[in-house]
Amino acid sequence: MKKILVKVKGTQVIDGESAVIELTTEGTLREFEGDYIITYSDDPTESGTQTKTQLTIQKNGTVILDRRGDLNSRLIITEGERNNCLYAIPQGSMTLGIYGKQVKSNMSSCGGSLKMVYSIDMNLTPLSDNKVEIFVEER
Repeated sequence: MKKILVKVKGTQVIDGESAVIELTTEGTLREFEGDYIITYSDDPTESGTQTKTQLTIQKNGTVILDRRGDLNSRLIITEGERNNCLYAIPQGSMTLGIYGKQVKSNMSSCGGSLKMVYSIDMNLTPLSDNKVEIFVEER
């Protein structure tokens, strides 16, 4: 397991309005059976909450985004596929559809980058279009 610097840039478009969130934090990177696992915590001063994020970049190109803490979710992003995923907040849980438009990774045991473009829907009603870019480098 290596200590890393993680830079995340997320863009979300809802009803034509876009919002950009950027985060730079420390985390860890490990390789397990050909998959790369990135773990980091959101800065509680940024969001007001503490959430641990684990990204698993599978060798088949699927990305699993697990978040635990004040916000709990498990999003599965596969290019060209729609997956039903759980999203839980203090007010309750819901199932969302995640359609992977693009997943590109050049991750190695030394770091790299990941780009995910996906849409989110609820009961097939579009909610948002999202782009997440993650850059990882050794500390």
